[in-house]
Amino acid sequence: MTAGIARAEAVESKVDAFAEQTFEHALAAAREAEARYGGKGAAPRALEGFPVATKEEQPLKGRRSTGGSLAFRDEMADETHPVVERLQAAGGIVHARTATTEFSCAAFTQSRLWGVTRNPSNLEFSPGGSSSGAGDALAAGETTRATGSDIGGSLRIPALGSTPAGPGLPPDRAPRQPTAVRASAHGRWPSPGTRPVARRRFSSACPTKAVKGDAA
Repeated sequence: MTAGIARAEAVESKVDAFAEQTFEHALAAAREAEARYGGKGAAPRALEGFPVATKEEQPLKGRRSTGGSLAFRDEMADETHPVVERLQAAGGIVHARTATTEFSCAAFTQSRLWGVTRNPSNLEFSPGGSSSGAGDALAAGETTRATGSDIGGSLRIPALGSTPAGPGLPPDRAPRQPTAVRASAHGRWPSPGTRPVARRRFSSACPTKAVKGDAA
């Protein structure tokens, strides 16, 4: 965890992958995970201690939930997305939340909330979107696992532009947020299908099992 945070602090000002950092909480959770591995308390879980950067449009209870829109800069989540809940239940630690396009509706991220998300391989280019921050964070080494979402290419485009890889999940295997269609002053938009991703396809196998309910 400390290595991932150190890497993020070194590169984040250039790539702008994160919408929010929760490093203090993550370090405390990592110490608890370390104790589990040391035989103190409960046994380690499938993802025990792994850093997970979750897409900001996926709510995390008690944290801001903007959907990438300045109009919702003060909105707070009163629930956690079920995919994030399952990753946490398997021992994953959310140390950051990643930048996304406004309402996940573009192939690049240039936000009035958190700036321009840039490709770590070439800062003159975009990593693609709308899961821009997820692709960036993985490619730049700021996290080992991330979550993204995809309806029209929001993960597939960053997979070409930066890094993220992961097996596709059939709609009936990935849990959906109960409030999957979110109300807005600008209308309504769907909450895209959420899934875990990693730098390599095999690295996403364990979090994918957790999301499907096959690991704990």
